[in-house]
Order: sequence, then C-alpha cells, then structure tokens
Amino acid sequence: MLQKVGKRFWLFALLSLVLLVFVACESADTNTQEEPSNDTEQQTGEQSTDSSDEVKELTIFVDHSFWPLTEWSGEVPEAITEKTGIKLNVQVASDAQQLPLMISSGDLPDLVFTQGNFQQMSNADISYTWDELIEKYNIQDFEIDPMARVLNQASDGKLYSIRNGFTTPGVFQSTPAALGNIPALSLRTDILEELGNPKIETLDDLVNVLKEVKSKYPEMKPLVLNPAVLGHYFKVNFGASYLQNFRIVDGEVKYYIAQPEQYDYYMFMNKLYREGLISAENFTWKDTNQAKAMIINGEAFAIANLTDMYTINSEIKASGKDFEISQLTKLIGENPVMSADSAGWSGTFITKKAKNPEAAIKFLQFMQSDEGQMLGLWGVEEQHWTMDKPIEEGGYPTFKYDSQSAAEHKKIGSVWWGLLADKGIYAQVQRYVPGSTITEALIDAKQYTKGNPLLGGIVLPVDSDEQVIKANLDNMIKNEEAKIYLAQSEAEAKQAYENMMKIAKDIGIDLTALF
Repeated sequence: MLQKVGKRFWLFALLSLVLLVFVACESADTNTQEEPSNDTEQQTGEQSTDSSDEVKELTIFVDHSFWPLTEWSGEVPEAITEKTGIKLNVQVASDAQQLPLMISSGDLPDLVFTQGNFQQMSNADISYTWDELIEKYNIQDFEIDPMARVLNQASDGKLYSIRNGFTTPGVFQSTPAALGNIPALSLRTDILEELGNPKIETLDDLVNVLKEVKSKYPEMKPLVLNPAVLGHYFKVNFGASYLQNFRIVDGEVKYYIAQPEQYDYYMFMNKLYREGLISAENFTWKDTNQAKAMIINGEAFAIANLTDMYTINSEIKASGKDFEISQLTKLIGENPVMSADSAGWSGTFITKKAKNPEAAIKFLQFMQSDEGQMLGLWGVEEQHWTMDKPIEEGGYPTFKYDSQSAAEHKKIGSVWWGLLADKGIYAQVQRYVPGSTITEALIDAKQYTKGNPLLGGIVLPVDSDEQVIKANLDNMIKNEEAKIYLAQSEAEAKQAYENMMKIAKDIGIDLTALF
C-alpha cells in the first residue's frame, strides 16, 4: 500500500510540475479558461443581464464559528449591496458538525463559505461549478488565476470554488507593500525598561532576559504561549515549518516532522521548560484567551501570540492598567524561514439549492475583482481610505480609521466580507501601516519568506487511507511532543524525540520512502 501511496504522490507532483510549466507559459494571460459545460442550454452569445433594480437576497452559511459578523450591516456591506444589488442573510456555524449535517440532509443555503468541508462541497451533486455558471450566463471578464485554478480543481477536474488568500510567490515578492502574516512574540515594555532595555537580537539574548524576569519578578510567568500558535514563533526562528503540511527535505517531498530543524525547535522548547521559563500547565490550555488574560492581568511578561499586539494593548488599557506590550520587530534565529506554502484556506460555493445562481456567480465575480477586493477588505474609497499610486508601484492604502483594530473592522464591516473571494494580495497590502511595530516586523519577515504553493496544494482525499494515516500521525505527534517539551533533562528530551519518530514509522509511514 505504501508503494501505491508513494506513486500517487509522485504522480501528483509530476502532474503539478507539468501544469506549472503550462501555467508559466500562460502567465501573461490571466483570462478565464472556460471548460466545456455539460449544460445543454443554448448560449445566447450575449452576456446575461438583469435589469431589475430590486435588491436580491442570498443566504450564506459561514462555516467558521469565530466569524464575528452575524449580520449584513455596516458601511462596507451597504456599499457592496449598492454595487451588486445583493444583500446577504448571514448564518454562522455554531460548531464544526453543523455543515456536515446540512450536506447530509441536503438542507443548504445559496452560498457556503468553508475550509474544513471544501472537498465535500466540491461535488457536482452539491455545488455548481464556477465554469458552468460563467458559461451559462455568458459572464465576461471573470478572471481566474491559472495557478489558483490548478490548485483548487476537484478530483473530477472541475472548479467548484477557489480557496481565498492565495497569492503566487512572484506577485507577493514583486508587490512592495505586500506583507505576510507571522507568529509574534511581544514583551512588556515597562519591565524591559526597568531591566535597562537589554538587547534581544538572538534566541540566547531572549532566554537571558526571560531568566532575569524570572529572578526579579518570581510571581510572574516569564513567557506564556497562546495554545493556538504555541511554539510557532520559535519554529519560524529555527527555520522549521509550523504548518502540518508537506516539505521538501533532502530534495524529496516529506511530511513536516521530517525536517531536521524540528529537532532543534523541540530541544529549545524543552530548554525553556527546564529553565522554568514556560510552565507545564501552559500545554494543557485549550482557551486561546488564557495566555492573553495573563498578560492583561499582569501575571506574565511575554506572550507568543498572533500579530494582535494592538488589540491586547487596547484591552490592557481598558482594564485600567498602565503598561503595554511591544512586538519584537526582528526574527532572532540564526536561520529563520517563514514558510508560505499556503494554497489558500477557505472558499465560497454556490450550492445546487441556490435560488438565483446567476446573481450568486455575479456577486462572486464582483467580490474577487480589484474593485470588490478593495471595497470588501479596505472599505469605501475616499470615505475609509485613499491611495496615491497602484499597489504594483509600491502604493498602499492610507486609512482614515484604525485599520488594525478588530473592533473597527466589525463596526464598518471591512476585511471580513472581502475574505469571501480574497485573492491574497489586497489583504497583504492592507497590513502595511508605515511606522507601526507590526509592519516593521512583517517587513523583516518578508526577506525570510519562502513558498511553494504546490506543497500547500497537496490535499489528501477525504476518508482515504492516506488521510487516515495522516490523522493518526497528527494525533500521535500531539501526544508524543508533549513528552519532549516536558522532559526533565536534555537526554530525556532527545530520547522522547527519537521515540516519536520511531512511532511515526510504526504507524505506517516511512517518511523518506513514502514521500
């Protein structure tokens, strides 16, 4: 079976490389490549139009329980409705099981926005393909990036949706103000000042500062880790992937755990634990707000978190405290690597239950257009932002509101609705805020960013043997890596790491031979 699986992956890789060559040849032409439709409806030769001025309502199910916008309200949604004639009735998932039950029952809305059920929705019995609707309604100038098309094709070769947030490495690097997203490490500035503002230019410098905090503030946790990102910041600094995906190791495609840099990361984390700089309790946390709460309450000095320093500082201020945290603006590992292999994360589907598929595909066409992207992600031009030159020439929006504030995004409806058809590049430029600490950190990280979307595009079929093996492997790593983190000596940590790798092979994966 392993040989069979290996052949599948190499076949996929070979096919992808062939397609990549094809894509490169066609890169100058980003026009939609329409596939023949099975629909027997005769084409009129003229683009379908709908002269009705009546606002049409479509229902969308957002398969993300964290989605903060539960209503189609605010200045940005209102402007989108004015442009498209579409108003969305919003349903947000209560849990991860809701959409699978809806798929099973056939009780689906007009649109579904999902990551976890992308494969299940990519089914001709459940969703329309974008191409058949583009052809059926003779929609002109619906641009689909050729590489995004390749990465999102379903097993039947058809395109039911495109995962959002995908930008080709070339476009990302050639767009001056485009910034990725990195895990962050933020520290209390008042305590740093009391310590004499020691330099933190290496991981050893950081460890020394944490030790000093432990010594002078014994009641305080030197470092807390958001369980959602745990050691991601340190993995980046060691050049190890924090994504549970496939990597190129020694010239071969392997699962991420095979990276030699992962060993260095685990040993460093164990050192932090043995030095008393992180706690065993931290590895049991499930609530992503627990680490943040300790910072806000003054119980911790530093936090490994997302790039949400401003949000945390706002909450610190709201709580009546008079200190702030500041994000490190430089990566401090010897050979940092920021992996950017994502082929996108969530996509919008037009279901076979859609009462007006023509309106739905036209809505998506607008949302993925340059105009729709800037409106959905940034806000209303002149009212919310201005820009003095195109992003290709180094332009970026100058915002008239706090563009880094989650509360402002929710208030006017920016960012979130733009994600429905996010092409990546406009969200990346949205992060560029001159003079901000976070922007400075993202600019530094960009030089270490490396990406291969073909790796991110490897998707194991649902319920396949390969997916079961990967799930077993992920569960095993989750359990075994805790033994590395919490080992009482470096030798025990090393032994725990070797045990983890041995179990990985026992599960059925010879990492080298398989990939």
